Amino acid sequence: MVIETQRKYARTNIFIIDDEFWAWAQYKAKLLGLKSVSEYIFQLLKGEKEKKESK
Repeated sequence: MVIETQRKYARTNIFIIDDEFWAWAQYKAKLLGLKSVSEYIFQLLKGEKEKKESK
């Protein structure tokens, strides 16, 4: 399943600028049942986009 998802979407690199924040993002992603921090980041972006569109 993970490999299929990875092939479906383009890949990118994420540069970690704060180790504590990265650890928190990993924790939050696991807490929400997501497979990766990337999924969590894109979930946040999607929420921001939807919030902006509803205004």
